[in-house]
Amino acid sequence: MEEALANNGTSSDVYPLQEKRDPLYIVVPITIVYTVIFFSGVTGNVVTCVVIARNKHMHTATNYYLFSLAISDLLLLVSGLPQEMYSIWSRYPYVFGEVFCVLRGLAAETSANATVLTITAFTVERYVAICHPFFAHTLSKLSRAVRLILGIWAVALGFAIPQALQFGVTDGSRPDQIQCQVVKTIVKHSFEISTFLFFALPMTVITVLYALIGLRLRRSALLKKSSGSFSHHQEASRSACRSTSSKRVLKMLVAVVVAFFICWAPFHAQRLVAIYGVHWNEPVSPLAIQVYTVVTYFSGILYYVSTTVNPILYHIMSLKFREAFKDSLSRCCCPKDRRRSYAVLSRRQRSLVVLGSKSVTDSGPSHSHSDTRERADVVVRRQTSESSCMISDSMETRLGAEDKRPLANHKHNISNSSLRAADCEELQRELTLYMMEAAKRSVPCVE
Repeated sequence: MEEALANNGTSSDVYPLQEKRDPLYIVVPITIVYTVIFFSGVTGNVVTCVVIARNKHMHTATNYYLFSLAISDLLLLVSGLPQEMYSIWSRYPYVFGEVFCVLRGLAAETSANATVLTITAFTVERYVAICHPFFAHTLSKLSRAVRLILGIWAVALGFAIPQALQFGVTDGSRPDQIQCQVVKTIVKHSFEISTFLFFALPMTVITVLYALIGLRLRRSALLKKSSGSFSHHQEASRSACRSTSSKRVLKMLVAVVVAFFICWAPFHAQRLVAIYGVHWNEPVSPLAIQVYTVVTYFSGILYYVSTTVNPILYHIMSLKFREAFKDSLSRCCCPKDRRRSYAVLSRRQRSLVVLGSKSVTDSGPSHSHSDTRERADVVVRRQTSESSCMISDSMETRLGAEDKRPLANHKHNISNSSLRAADCEELQRELTLYMMEAAKRSVPCVE
């Protein structure tokens, strides 16, 4: 896309026709980079679509937005990058015809618009869920998310059509110099409007909303710290966990904003320079053309890098997504007997937790035995979505109280409310070790 815009006006005296291709020391590295981007982007986004589609528990409003984002990234890669790689080896003649030139522009503009709008919608979804949780249940319905996604694609297509129709092949006097570029104007300032609607405005919205989310998380952490009623050691441990978690989340929010700006700002800046450059009346020096060519390559790389960054920022760094990916991979690659062994292992771990809970509560009141078993069942069922910080707090509370009274009379158990929010890879191992330790400590009480 940017190649076509970069060549806009090259048939005039101001912009002499460029060489058919740049030197090999430029073309070869760019080709390698584009190849890596293409395969990594296609792999990451296809995996995202497959994991979300094959796991029913991933069918949420948030994941629907991310599924739409993966589709738009795939469309952007497939429609733009192969021809981009071809054009850096042969700028002209354009051999694919005018229809393909227009369709390629339509697909690229639509997917780019849909990507930006989907990221913005997903940001709004996060903001509502964190800062206005009472409205999240109503606003996060699947039917509403589907309608909004369809609306996003309709808006993206509607704004892409006028831009795509401005592309075509040049009517050069020499057939060997035909190029795909902007050949007419249908809507004045259409590209400037696109830059405002699909970069400047979304960038502002994303920055403001993520700033509000960060302030809300920081305020929540400070409130929890000020309202703590535990010992100094326990509160220090809780504060350290909260601080680590908050820093991790804030880094993620900053990374999303910075990645969005870095990937899209050079593309829109280069495109505006290409559009307004045709109105310059003075000849351009060869040095300026070389600098502009480097900027064009650089902006093109970042433009397509966004399709590989999105799966990392929004999917791969999520524990739930990684667990769903492992589950999908095991169902596709592992034999049935091996999958059955996973299920047996899970049942054994479940039995260990229940037996440990039973040994802890045998010497206590009879009604606490069933309650502890039920809580242990809930813990095991939710073991892939719990927080290690909250688990460690609960363990410290229970183990710290053992020095003061018998273990069987503990009232501090792992509550459902403390196990509802976050992800932790170490939960299963910590739970098993904890219940084994609790079972050992309960032996004197049972005797």
